[in-house]
Amino acid sequence: MPAADVPERRSAIARKAGSLRYAIAFVAATLAGLFATSVANKAYAPEMYATGGMLPAADAHAKGLNYAVFDLNLNIRALRDAQLARMTKTPDIIIIGASHWQESHKELLKGRDIFNAHIHRDYWEDLLGMVELLVKHDKLPHKLIFSIRDKQFTPVDARKDYLWEPGIPAYRAMAKRLGLEPESYLKTAPYDRTRALISLPMLFDNVTRWHNAVEHPHATDESHFQSLDVLLPDGSILWSQDHKNIFTPERARREANKFAEAAINDPPKIDAQGVAAFGKVLDFLQQKDVKVYFVQPPFNPVFYDRVQDTDYMKGLKRLDDLTRRIAAERGIPVFGSFNPHEVGCTADEYIDAEHSNPKCLQHVWDQFIALEAREGQH
Repeated sequence: MPAADVPERRSAIARKAGSLRYAIAFVAATLAGLFATSVANKAYAPEMYATGGMLPAADAHAKGLNYAVFDLNLNIRALRDAQLARMTKTPDIIIIGASHWQESHKELLKGRDIFNAHIHRDYWEDLLGMVELLVKHDKLPHKLIFSIRDKQFTPVDARKDYLWEPGIPAYRAMAKRLGLEPESYLKTAPYDRTRALISLPMLFDNVTRWHNAVEHPHATDESHFQSLDVLLPDGSILWSQDHKNIFTPERARREANKFAEAAINDPPKIDAQGVAAFGKVLDFLQQKDVKVYFVQPPFNPVFYDRVQDTDYMKGLKRLDDLTRRIAAERGIPVFGSFNPHEVGCTADEYIDAEHSNPKCLQHVWDQFIALEAREGQH
């Protein structure tokens, strides 16, 4: 090699080394920033993101206290796990369902011993995962009610939310218990939850909320706050006054129509794997002498009437037929109805297309009470 080429070659090597060091430094700084963002989001929104973030609420409930929170954007599956672990006795009745039941207070069952184990945006994996929590904590009740919503059996790749992701470990544990092949890790990994955790806009919202708040989440014996929602020991919730002010009849009608417009050409989808897995967990429960019931949460009449004679209604009918077939095969009673007119719910009893207030939910529970009475006669 000519002597003149040596400095040039060394210079090229030095440039490459410098570029590599820059790239490494950039990656390291990026990772450090993402890590710092995740730590901060956990600190400012522990109820949603922090490991153990729902333990203060569960501890409060174990003492018979309420727990006030900013809103219901929290890891409610972790809360249910912690609540069940702290229960000193098994409730006679437990209902597993989505947020349709969030305002279902124990008083609606007229003194019956019930725990409202509702979770947000449940899918078929949660039907297994919630039962796993009951088994893990030795809390299988005498009577277990499964609420079946329109999106219950939606396949993973057709979902548009990520609140279900924290429930996957419990689902996988129950699948293993039942001898089922669970969905792949790649398919059910918490991608969206992780993206939210490292999101700078999310951090900005969480920090702003925390520093602007008059009150922060805490245990309390009070039930009503201006800006904080309340988690009750029975599993239900009470809205803040700020939320009550927002939930006007006009808003409910607007939301119901908006929801209907989006749903008309998007019928409920049914994952065959989910249906088969649900059948297995039902057989497991019946072997454990658990009395199982199905319930369908009624829609806002504004929404329900708007989606008549549409693809959505055809899909809802298929889900209804499937639910009733599964129930008939196993002798499972069904109460409630997607049709609010059959239940007696009116539009003024909703805050949107599907979330009703205690007045509507009382109609549903009255059906269950009547069902129990008929069963007692045989």
